Amino acid sequence: MNVHPHLIDPLTGELRLLPFTSTENFRDLGGYESDLGGTVRWRTIFRSDGLQALTDDDLALFESLGIRVVYDLRRDAERNERPNRVPSEAHCLMSSVDRNGALAGVRPTLVGSRGGEELLRSMYAQMVEHSAVAIARVFAGLADAERLPALFHCHAGKDRTGLIAALLLDLLGVDRERVLDDYEVSGVLHVANPHSYQMLIDSGLEPAAAAGALGAPRWAMEATLHDIDAAHGGAAGYLVEAGGLEGRAIDRLRELLLDT
Repeated sequence: MNVHPHLIDPLTGELRLLPFTSTENFRDLGGYESDLGGTVRWRTIFRSDGLQALTDDDLALFESLGIRVVYDLRRDAERNERPNRVPSEAHCLMSSVDRNGALAGVRPTLVGSRGGEELLRSMYAQMVEHSAVAIARVFAGLADAERLPALFHCHAGKDRTGLIAALLLDLLGVDRERVLDDYEVSGVLHVANPHSYQMLIDSGLEPAAAAGALGAPRWAMEATLHDIDAAHGGAAGYLVEAGGLEGRAIDRLRELLLDT
């Protein structure tokens, strides 16, 4: 089987993608080198797509990971339609964006693959602007040793999950190129997902734009992180200044999540 190189830790050769049969994008965020010293701790923080279809064997694997808290980033309607098979906490990143109406009416005007990518870029920017407090609540949980190991996920494990993962790796001092590598892998793992594609068509996207929105365009996350850098000096500043996260939680996150 061909394995994407960014799914393999270069130091240990360990595979970040876990062997669940009912998920496509369940990954360990461990092993990334940090400019602060050391590496991100293995088997402590996981990212994933939806957990609604876990088989009994998958549940056994999940339990073996010792995950104490699952942060479900999906909308209420998504959770009600496809409830997780494991206990989860609701932390919807799109509710404040939906209330603001920033993306309303945008989808039908987007055409072509680039249009789909631009929808992702707009969605990321809107989450950064309108969901800072919800994002900071997730990070406050990750800063609690009693709530680790932990997992955060959405539907595809790509966009809402991708933003949280990018902010977390940035906060932990991971090189920006590696942060973007981690994000970009989701586009490979989630390729040609028929359910996601149909959801986008039903929401008003034309086919080529829907296909573009299924990807993980590096430029879209890179631009989003650049905006955060310009406004707040990076993820730590954003979480404290825009999200209201206590400064000591930043130090605690680095203590808990980095092996030095």
